[in-house]
Amino acid sequence: MDEQSTKERPQPPYPEAVGHPLTHSIRSMPDVLAFRDRALAGHDIARTYFFGPGDVYNLTHPSHVRRVLIDDRDTFSKSEDFHIAFDDGLVAVEGEQWQQQRRILQPLFSRDSVRSYGDGICEQIRRRTGSWSHGDRIDLQAEMKRLTLEVLFATLFGRELELNGDSELRSAAGQLKEWFAPTSYPLPTWIPTPARWRFKRGRRRLRTAADELLAEAAGGPSPDEAEDLLSLLVGIRQRRGDDGDVLADEQLRDQVVTLIFAGHETTAATLALALFEIARRPVVRAEFHREIDRLDGPPTPADVPDLEVTERLIRETLRLYPPVYILPRESAREVTVDGYRIPADVPVWLGIRQIHRDGRFYDAPKRFRPERWRDGSDDRPDFAYAPFGGGPRLCIGRQFALLEAKLALATIGRRFTLSRAGEDTGERANTSIDDSPIEHTTEPPLSADMTLRLASGTDFYLRER
Repeated sequence: MDEQSTKERPQPPYPEAVGHPLTHSIRSMPDVLAFRDRALAGHDIARTYFFGPGDVYNLTHPSHVRRVLIDDRDTFSKSEDFHIAFDDGLVAVEGEQWQQQRRILQPLFSRDSVRSYGDGICEQIRRRTGSWSHGDRIDLQAEMKRLTLEVLFATLFGRELELNGDSELRSAAGQLKEWFAPTSYPLPTWIPTPARWRFKRGRRRLRTAADELLAEAAGGPSPDEAEDLLSLLVGIRQRRGDDGDVLADEQLRDQVVTLIFAGHETTAATLALALFEIARRPVVRAEFHREIDRLDGPPTPADVPDLEVTERLIRETLRLYPPVYILPRESAREVTVDGYRIPADVPVWLGIRQIHRDGRFYDAPKRFRPERWRDGSDDRPDFAYAPFGGGPRLCIGRQFALLEAKLALATIGRRFTLSRAGEDTGERANTSIDDSPIEHTTEPPLSADMTLRLASGTDFYLRER
């Protein structure tokens, strides 16, 4: 198609369901998920407008994901927001810099490498759950964040966090997402907001923590003797000097910052929402318990291939509640999609949540139904299921996250059942297990910024089985 004919194409519509474009920023702030659901219902491509980024071009069909991530990926680059949050970390860089970093890091996340972390993952899961007792009341999302951060530090960084300490680091580990807070992201970047202040404070603390970890690892064992990813990376740098594929000091720091956030936030969200659904679905819970009760003891990495029900629970949680519910990109040039013109240098957002809940690809798409994955067959289009992205930039930590999620879910489920605490009082009125045959269709309380997760303050009681 020539340039003139492209210019004649219309731009995607602004959805009538969310009013005038100048009201989109305000309308989205109270509930960005509800705003996007209304705006994109019935649209495979549509525009929304925010005072900060301007027009945002939303693509919500599997064919769009394939085009952006594979077929035409040079036309769609990572947005500046990634660089603001992660500097030169793997998730933010492009081109030759990304290829170099991927070559260095990929072997460290191979299937065999991930398996080697299995025992350490189990140790940290048991350490955290061993601190729980019958009748304890926990903030489910916060507790899963504590667990996954402990797994990350112990296995990848060789440092065990204090169960009830390291509070400053734990707080900073989640603050990168504040850049995308719905109450401030639609606003121009020059406007100071509490969320942006928290983001900057957290980023500074994480950079300091990364520098401290790297300093501790310096002078350690050779790459052949390293027992964790951090020591291996530092060892490779020290052995090779300036030759070959190496990461400079600042790049190493940026990888560590990226791993601290991306390596625990999304897995915590998946675990919390899976446990939320299990707690309110007696049929699902009974099948899950039958599977894990057949194990000889606490789950181990050797048991993972037999955890088919557990895997389906995680898969369905990632479908209904994808932690990365939007994949943001930016157009490098003007392009036509489905007959609509997308200008150069504009935000292009892939709506993973909308695709995962599209009735064209899933029966009862808004229902939590792990059995839909039972037979293993899938005749859906490519990228109708894309919780980890896809193409060359498929999430490098995917295997690690899935292994951790299966082991954590099975370990928790083998020892405890969870029941949601009463919302009106602090009494333990709801400690009985929900055995109602009625299928729950209401959404869990959710929060969304950079990631989608269970809202903080959603408390559950623990009950020993």
